[in-house]
Amino acid sequence: MKPRLAAAILFLLMLAASLIVFKPGRSYAVQDRDAIMASSSPQHWTGTDQLGRDRTVRISAALLISFAGATAASAVATAIAAAVGTLAAFSPKVVAFLLMLASDLFLTLPWLFLLMLVRSGLPLTTSPMHSAAITFIILAFLGWSACARTVYSGATNLRASEWMMQGRASGLRPVQLTRLHLLPHLRTLLLPQFLLCIPAFIVAEANLGTLGLGIAEPLPSWGTMLLELDNSALLARSSWVYLPIALLVAVLLLLESFAVEV
Repeated sequence: MKPRLAAAILFLLMLAASLIVFKPGRSYAVQDRDAIMASSSPQHWTGTDQLGRDRTVRISAALLISFAGATAASAVATAIAAAVGTLAAFSPKVVAFLLMLASDLFLTLPWLFLLMLVRSGLPLTTSPMHSAAITFIILAFLGWSACARTVYSGATNLRASEWMMQGRASGLRPVQLTRLHLLPHLRTLLLPQFLLCIPAFIVAEANLGTLGLGIAEPLPSWGTMLLELDNSALLARSSWVYLPIALLVAVLLLLESFAVEV
């Protein structure tokens, strides 16, 4: 799929989700006690869940929350990777070795278990918004290491380039060299890494949610809605239960297609 087409479809999905979530009178947390596990209707397009909450609004909110959180986490992880990789490339060999050793150690860590450990250590009184923010912050600080080695390799190759030597000869400081010359040339490395981290973080958050360690209720997330797939009675009653997983797969495929083609 062409990048522009994938980006256009993603934009339309986010726009539609925003219009649904922010429409006056609709909320992902409002419970309709007269419509528990109701089928599709003019009022609830895709029915309601076990608490009478509108499934369409909750799916739309989960899409926005997961995409926004994963995008922010990916930006932080890419920035950390760029800083570590660039610092290692322009540091003495001992410092570069230690930084890359730390990066390799992060790669070997069982990050999913670390996520579970840190997330399960949060107090039960943590608000839903804080739990969402903490979840994606943890993802960001555990997801930079693979990109850091890529940046280090690219920065090392560019360090001896002619234009970098000219910059040094003209009296530019290392920070200026990095900001004005190095980072623009590393953009072709950083942009795909940033885009590939987004679906990875969305999947990681969904995994935590299915284990009950993701975003806290009543804030919707992919993981909490995917838990409904374990309810055979609910599956037999409403086919709309499959919509979250179908939409999640579609979004992940669009993101992967866009990242690979950029």
